[in-house]
Amino acid sequence: MKFINPKIVSTADGSESLYLPELDEHYHSHHGALQESMHVYIKAGLEHAVANGCSKPRVFELGLGTFLNTFITMAYAERKGVEISHYGIEKFPVEPESLKKMNYSMLPGLQDYSAFCSAIVDAGWDKEVEITPHFKLFKKYGDFLSFEHPSNSFDVFYFDAFGFRAQSEMWSEAVFKKCFEILAPGGILVTYASKGVARRTMESVGFKVERITGAPGKREMMRATKPL
Repeated sequence: MKFINPKIVSTADGSESLYLPELDEHYHSHHGALQESMHVYIKAGLEHAVANGCSKPRVFELGLGTFLNTFITMAYAERKGVEISHYGIEKFPVEPESLKKMNYSMLPGLQDYSAFCSAIVDAGWDKEVEITPHFKLFKKYGDFLSFEHPSNSFDVFYFDAFGFRAQSEMWSEAVFKKCFEILAPGGILVTYASKGVARRTMESVGFKVERITGAPGKREMMRATKPL
């Protein structure tokens, strides 16, 4: 397995992110990595699903990156006592020692779970690992379009690929069709993006898409639902 080693950078809310010079791309919003992830993936995604009756959410994450989304999902499972299975895929994993230098385990909401954050980084790939009694993790190394999984397998989809400029192939009809297929009926996909071309592509494969308030520094984001 080949690891990459982006540069650690600070964001406005005190949490850190990564910067990849080769693509001139940041992994999280410079307005605040933690507040963006909490807003887009927990509040608009996971909490929304639980509030609408999903008692044991099955989460799929496209782009594990810094593991910040995974960390806060684990913390949510522990705080709320909700059983969550979290499946994430990553084609370009970050060097584990670099991830351990980031300040996430010292942030509000994660300080009590620092050992579990380390366990997430250290967990083996391509197998399910029980991080806590409430949180099971499967880290898949590979390409999303080559990934095979049964249809209707997930309730919440964290779409966290790099932006269209840096990674246009991840915003294609083929990718969103696969997202649609692996989500269960009534399942939701959330993403920080709000571009019209992405919305139209999602709608073309069957999603019902709504634009909702974005994270600080971004006016809108999108939440897409697979009809029942």
